[in-house]
Amino acid sequence: MYTSVNPIHLYNFSEKLKRILDTELKLGNKIGGTSDGWPFEDGISIHLMYTFNQRYHLFPGVEYEEIDDPHYWKAQYLDNDLKHLLTCGFS
Repeated sequence: MYTSVNPIHLYNFSEKLKRILDTELKLGNKIGGTSDGWPFEDGISIHLMYTFNQRYHLFPGVEYEEIDDPHYWKAQYLDNDLKHLLTCGFS
């Protein structure tokens, strides 16, 4: 599903979720890939290779959910306004 990183996805990604993403990258997590158009038609998804290092204070319009589905990912933050996802792997 995620095989490459598109710089346009990073540039256009939700500002709320970018704050979480930036913290995760500083803590050593790595981007495994990006995509758009799935699971939301107008959305952008960024997948981190490793589990989130911590739980983050939720911003208005952002939801956290444990998915725990090995076909998809362990957990996600969803920006409901933009339908952007920040997901994490199981490692």
